[in-house]
Amino acid sequence: MLQLFDTYAALFKSWHVVRYEQEGEAYLLQLSALLQDDSRLELRDYLFADGSRKYAYQWLETDGTLRRRWDNAPHWPSVATTPHHVHLPSQEMPEPSTVTNLEDLLHFIENWFGHSTRTESTAVPPCA
Repeated sequence: MLQLFDTYAALFKSWHVVRYEQEGEAYLLQLSALLQDDSRLELRDYLFADGSRKYAYQWLETDGTLRRRWDNAPHWPSVATTPHHVHLPSQEMPEPSTVTNLEDLLHFIENWFGHSTRTESTAVPPCA
């Protein structure tokens, strides 16, 4: 999973794992990253032993205000892609979302910046 941060290394100035636990196939990942435009990415991604998943990916502007937040909390049943949805700044109701995992998220951010940043050879080291 973390190899995606090497693949998309050019997106980041730095990143660090806040917490990681794994037991069998189940895992818990919390990660914080500083992107090239000085925005921040805070993410939580959990895979439980029963195979269910919970995630929240929050992308913040340099001043800490929300740029976007993707999650799969099931409290918006009217959203077409429920439980997956994205919260946008200044909108009370979230929108449908196809971003449902880390690879989708990093690809979305890459497209946001308007060019391919993927590389197989360049890696940004995690923060100490």
